Amino acid sequence: MNSYFVSRWEKSKEAVRYWWLMLLLGIALFIVGIVIFAYPAASYLGMSVLFGFVILFSGIFEIVLSVSNNHLVTGRGWLLAAGIIEAVLGLLLIFNVALSAAALPVFLGFWLLFRSFTLIGLGGDMNSMQVPGSVWTIVTGVLLLLCSLAILFQPVVFGAQAVVIWVGLSFLMAGISAAVFAFQLKNVHKAFQQ
Repeated sequence: MNSYFVSRWEKSKEAVRYWWLMLLLGIALFIVGIVIFAYPAASYLGMSVLFGFVILFSGIFEIVLSVSNNHLVTGRGWLLAAGIIEAVLGLLLIFNVALSAAALPVFLGFWLLFRSFTLIGLGGDMNSMQVPGSVWTIVTGVLLLLCSLAILFQPVVFGAQAVVIWVGLSFLMAGISAAVFAFQLKNVHKAFQQ
């Protein structure tokens, strides 16, 4: 029984070496947020297509991170579920642009809502493992939750221009939260190396 735990410990040490994939995702999401603010007059349709590709690539990165961390003790299921759902949703939005344009606020709101729950769950797992700074993962998940709720409730009240603002803010928050989580994984990786 003791050799089982030693084996799991060694495999977990090896698994978190791919923390940089989550950092790349965070940088990509943050750049998309900046682009949205830099070109506010961009067509709503263009944003819909971009949104589909970002969600697809986000899902692919999370699937790769989950599969490469097949021996990680906690968090793997959250990443794999999020990655599969995001990849399928991204493909749906890319191949049905009219649906994407019409339902962008709803898709975006629920996508960010799911990401926020994922971050809160991962942060809780990391907190239970006493990873230093894991509270920041929970905090960014809660902030992302607030952004997602604002998107879901605001389109009727404020209109399309406010959606563009919330979309930009949400992508910035999603990028920051993914980067924070990546650095938490890096801390775990460093702790395993010591």
